[in-house]
Amino acid sequence: MNAVTRAEPLAAALERLVGAPHVHAGERERRFYSHDIARPGALAALAVSPGTVEELAGVVAASTAAGLAVYPRGGGTSYTGGYLPENEASVVIDTRRLDRVVDVNVRDMHVTVESGVTWNALRLALQPHGVRTPFWGPLSGAVATVGGSLSQNAILWGSARHGASAETVIGLDVVLADGSVLRTGAGAARSGTPFFRNFGPDLTGPFLGDCGALGVKARATLKLQKMPAATGAVSFGFDTHVAASGAMADFAREGLATECFGMDPELQRQRLKRAKVSQGLKAIGNLVAGPAGLAKGLKDAAKIAVAGRGFLDDVAYSVHVGTEGRSARMVDATLDELRAIARTHGGRELPNSVPALMRGSPFVPMSSAIGPDGERWMPVHALVPHSDAADAWAAVQALFAGHAAAFEKHGITVGVLTAVIGASTFVLEPVFYWPAPRTPWYETVLDADTLAKFKDFPPNPEGEALAFEVRGELIDLFSARGAAHLQVGRSYRYRDGVVPATWEALAGLKRAVDPRNLMNPGSLGL
Repeated sequence: MNAVTRAEPLAAALERLVGAPHVHAGERERRFYSHDIARPGALAALAVSPGTVEELAGVVAASTAAGLAVYPRGGGTSYTGGYLPENEASVVIDTRRLDRVVDVNVRDMHVTVESGVTWNALRLALQPHGVRTPFWGPLSGAVATVGGSLSQNAILWGSARHGASAETVIGLDVVLADGSVLRTGAGAARSGTPFFRNFGPDLTGPFLGDCGALGVKARATLKLQKMPAATGAVSFGFDTHVAASGAMADFAREGLATECFGMDPELQRQRLKRAKVSQGLKAIGNLVAGPAGLAKGLKDAAKIAVAGRGFLDDVAYSVHVGTEGRSARMVDATLDELRAIARTHGGRELPNSVPALMRGSPFVPMSSAIGPDGERWMPVHALVPHSDAADAWAAVQALFAGHAAAFEKHGITVGVLTAVIGASTFVLEPVFYWPAPRTPWYETVLDADTLAKFKDFPPNPEGEALAFEVRGELIDLFSARGAAHLQVGRSYRYRDGVVPATWEALAGLKRAVDPRNLMNPGSLGL
């Protein structure tokens, strides 16, 4: 009996539980849910979209009781295989219908949401209250869900000051393999509310960055903070990666940036090729209407219009910084400190078009996950201490130099995105582009009008094999340097990369909450 036939009684039961339209048994649907941005997994027997936490618990319980593995999926913007099935005897759980903002508590400064809420939906729900979460989303926040981001430990907006998404979490409700719901933090008290994370041992942490291997996040309670009274943005150009990474480290150590990211020459070229005038105009409009105020918004918009799109043409390495404060005077003083630090590293100030436009329109459409002409897109990343940033970056450049001829032959280009997380951590994210046919992910996520603007390339199996081969070499390089990673999934060697006692503790927890190993088996090496 094949997996699909074996799943037929389960499909009927799940239809009664969540409604027939929310049980996806067709091959095309299953193929989409079994594919992330980078590659396919095994073709799942079913995909299911529960609409309430009670339905989610019922779906998990019924699926595991039938002996099928469960793979939780958020917005689907992962590229490390975090939710990819390992065999057909599996059910992908699409959590996007769990999209309610349950409680906004401004008095105690926390918000509780269901796991399928997108970061953009959360941002819009909080705006009337004058608050937001400290980490307020990745670039893909129009699609990426809160639960998916907590499973993958996303970064960007707010990360230079407030860390990764996990550091914004106070507590969780997690559906375990048997359908029971585990609650963490002070919210686990029988008569308590979720206002504090550390009520006894911190049981929240193990379920963050776990890629759903320990359970399915149903609800999350996040910290809130007041919206900033003033914001600012500044950009710099540097001649070398050593100077750029040194300046970024100093910005982070001084606590001056709310976001800080950089690009090497190739990534700058790719990003500017992709830039759309309509997106720029929308972002300028948001700047004018944003929290900085009309006068400053008009001033920033005028600077952007004057700068045009050629301001990075002669820049080797660019760094872009957003900052915030309780007053315009505080922000201006911070910008002056950033400028002084940049000068000590040989930096020169550039028009602030990139960070200003991004802050005006913070969540990009998912066409950003495709090359400027329709090429395939695949990042790989590493987190290293600031003290290793320049050397790690040099090692990446040397590895790419060794493949330069093969890259040219197969049409592969690679750029590098950099960022900082808090005061201690530097992010290196090489990004591969290569000509190859569209995947089911692209065909489903991108609408017909968007797809019509891009080429659909013929098969390029040698180029694709080379891109994945070099990605593997990068992962080996990062592992040898003791790097950490965010969305670990199935791409990074977590099991081989940690000391034995750490692995045994995690494996023991896995056995306790999922004794049959049916919750995303294989993720993290579990």
